[in-house]
Amino acid sequence: MQLYANKMENLEEMDKFLEKYNLPRLNQDEIEKMNGPITSTEIQTVIKKLPTNKSPGPDGFTGEFYQTSRGELTPLLLKLVQKIAEERILPNSFYEATITLIPKPDKDTTKRKLQPISLMNTDAKILNKILANCIQQYIKRTAHHNQVGFIPGMQGIFNIRKPISAIHHINKLKNKNHKILPIDAENAFDKIQHPFLIKTLQKVGREGTYLNIMKARYDKPTANIILNSEKLKEFPLRSGTRQGYPLLPLLFNIILEVLATAIREIMETKGIQIGKEEVKLSLSADDMILYLENPKHTLRKLLQLIHEFGKVTGYKINREINCISIY
Repeated sequence: MQLYANKMENLEEMDKFLEKYNLPRLNQDEIEKMNGPITSTEIQTVIKKLPTNKSPGPDGFTGEFYQTSRGELTPLLLKLVQKIAEERILPNSFYEATITLIPKPDKDTTKRKLQPISLMNTDAKILNKILANCIQQYIKRTAHHNQVGFIPGMQGIFNIRKPISAIHHINKLKNKNHKILPIDAENAFDKIQHPFLIKTLQKVGREGTYLNIMKARYDKPTANIILNSEKLKEFPLRSGTRQGYPLLPLLFNIILEVLATAIREIMETKGIQIGKEEVKLSLSADDMILYLENPKHTLRKLLQLIHEFGKVTGYKINREINCISIY
């Protein structure tokens, strides 16, 4: 349960860190459009696309049930989301989830190769998907083109080319004083602190009704773990975003952009110059690659920055996996 505990209590330090850097921000027109009322059309569109082969949440209602009863349920769900937007409070059932372990695809079912997944009620999933669709419309405004993970129109191959180009470029140089450093985050999605998430959303312009719903969404989430077919006592979630949650990768991209912006703004750190572009990093969701020139003088400062980011967010490097390539 410690993984999901709130370990960051100094909100002032979070504010100070966010104020240091020029984060991309939505303009007023985009903010107003994002805060428009949720419509019955949005609800019906999400219901139509609900997967029909997924396990239900604690209440037992499946995606098939919502699709079959779409005509009757849509007006009720519309009234519900309107009430949520007005009162900034979610029904208690929206906070509940059951966590169970499933094998990773094509992996053995040993302890280290299982992954947790949260089973949520379908009405909560519908609201989450609407919120995710709203974020996705403007994600390119708040995430740099270095990030290709879960960004519409972006593909992983874009970032595969960067290390290949960097290696070819370095091999042509006489002075090969460079470093390409992969960074792997430890339990990345599970450790981000909710207060920092809310403050970051506010900083980049996700405010108004949308932010109020997100604040309510993270007010008092809970979970039960199913172990050996037995449901254990529920516990509060104060960090992380639920596995299988459509907002998960989008929210993490917005948070990681804070660190990426900080790295780009460090004047003392020089990336690898390829043509007209100075490449400092590439991102694919939580996977990061740093490109450094003269690493002896820059690496320590970068690692210190990542450490400071971790102190206010919960982000931590997985030192067992990371490897260093030197050219």
